[in-house]
Amino acid sequence: MNVNALAILYGLIALGCVIAAALRPERRLVDLVLLVLLWPLYAPFYFARAPALAPSPARATASERELEQDLLAALRRASGTPLADILPDAETGGALAARLRSARAKLEEIDALLARPDFSAASATARQEQLERDGDERAAAIAAGRVQSIRHLVELRDRFRRDLDQVRELVAQLRIQAEVVRLAQSCDDGTRGLVAELCARVEGLDELLATLAAPGR
Repeated sequence: MNVNALAILYGLIALGCVIAAALRPERRLVDLVLLVLLWPLYAPFYFARAPALAPSPARATASERELEQDLLAALRRASGTPLADILPDAETGGALAARLRSARAKLEEIDALLARPDFSAASATARQEQLERDGDERAAAIAAGRVQSIRHLVELRDRFRRDLDQVRELVAQLRIQAEVVRLAQSCDDGTRGLVAELCARVEGLDELLATLAAPGR
């Protein structure tokens, strides 16, 4: 193989490396430059790195479903310990899981809405500012209402996520604390408070669900 053929082959391999790197989600300009200039040395190290994958909606959904199952499992596990007298009964436990299920469904619904271009707060704000510059006060006021509604949705989504995260941590703590109580065969005030807070947190999700169901929302 002559020098020209080698140069062409070298360039084609470099181009292939750059294209493959450009398709990776964690691509950086410095990586592309190094692959062009030094692909024989840099490519093996670069492509050996595992790409950083963003969590998909399907994974997030599965995580929320696991939270409902974890809650029921934690209550069942704690029922065989001295915590049994302060735990919700089976019917109440099912109602708590149903609240989590409703909250998860609403969170998914809000996320889907906010992913739509017409629910972009930035776009709605830009439109409002444009109408204000054009002197159309009525249209600008309507656009301002749209911005406020979108921001309200964002606040609701953030609160749903925050409350569900807190419930998740309380459920995890209850599962551990149930084992401690089971082994020690005693229950202190801190553990009793944990159960009360968990139930209160889950029941508090009704307030958010009622906010979404209120007239005009």
